[in-house]
Amino acid sequence: MPAIRALDKLEDILASSENFVQRMHQSGDYPNLSKQLKRLFLPSEAAEMVGRDRSTLARAETDLGMESLQRDPKNNRRVGYTLGQIQEFRRHFGTLPWRDAELDRPLVVACQNFKGGVGKSTTCVNFAHYLALKGYRVLVVDTDSQATTTSMFGYMPDADIKQDQTLLPFLDSTETSLAYAVRKTYWPNIDLVPACLALYEAEIAIAAHLATHVEREQRAAFFSELRYGIETVSHHYDVVLVDSPPALGLISINVLLAADCLLVPMVPRMPDFTSTVQFFRMMLDYISRIDPSKEYLWMSVLTTMYVESYSSHKQFVDVMRTCFGDGVFLHVFPHTTEIINTAVQFIGPYERQKPKRSVLDMLDGVFGEIELRILRQWPSKRAALLERGIA
Repeated sequence: MPAIRALDKLEDILASSENFVQRMHQSGDYPNLSKQLKRLFLPSEAAEMVGRDRSTLARAETDLGMESLQRDPKNNRRVGYTLGQIQEFRRHFGTLPWRDAELDRPLVVACQNFKGGVGKSTTCVNFAHYLALKGYRVLVVDTDSQATTTSMFGYMPDADIKQDQTLLPFLDSTETSLAYAVRKTYWPNIDLVPACLALYEAEIAIAAHLATHVEREQRAAFFSELRYGIETVSHHYDVVLVDSPPALGLISINVLLAADCLLVPMVPRMPDFTSTVQFFRMMLDYISRIDPSKEYLWMSVLTTMYVESYSSHKQFVDVMRTCFGDGVFLHVFPHTTEIINTAVQFIGPYERQKPKRSVLDMLDGVFGEIELRILRQWPSKRAALLERGIA
């Protein structure tokens, strides 16, 4: 078989595949701007989420203008409540879990590991869903040029999102606040700073600019730009989740320095363990040179893609806990067909119209442990935690 010119072959592949993606986008099978959160919550679920009984919610419907709630035509019973309506109830009854604006600062949690395929974006998106269902105000910042997180929130990277709609205009000083890049999602209390492929291309250009036009002593300041950008908008939120690129480059170092808390997803197997150890070593090297006084409120490893039937996974979890100590979350994120199948549809388990309770219970355990780490950092929540017997 004769050799094929690489550029010709690549152009053929791109022409065919990009045409397919475009058709999927137009047909509505690809994430798009009309994406909606269709899940409805039963009155019993809503009562638990709001912290009031069902009859109290029913009486409040008129006060809140909810007379037009969907009802079963056979018996006139409520079909369910939307998350937006549950947020209205929480606001009405004063049960929103928001941080105290005077006592508590918004927390930036980075989901980061420079090894790909560890469930980083999956963790970030599903944790955002979990926090939103709890009632928190969440900002998701996608800094990964693959833009998986952006896709999961209903946008088609490079078709819906251009370079000037990402964080790049702030990083190159064109903008002085990240507010221009923040956009609503179909979740009522999740906002997004999206990503697209241009992030990768721009990172190369920024590196060249720093190397040739910026004095050595001024280069370190660039690595704090994302932190400054997040600070311009974070007062609107309780938690800022940052999905980082699967590599240690200029943007991912910015993420490291912007984070208050570091969540490191890791699959329990030897290649991922050695890669994570290298990640920590490179972190040590970069931070010691750029910002030696950098502090994290917590820095912990989350076991992901865990298969209980694999004895090697069980053994490696023990290795991780021996080496990383209390820097490993107790709960593990299992590898389930439910998460795989819903991701194909560009949704998560929390937003299925009829979710599987066993899967939600599993996710609640994983993310509830992380939520507790966050709550412990907010002085206004200490009394409530003590009442629950949590120090």
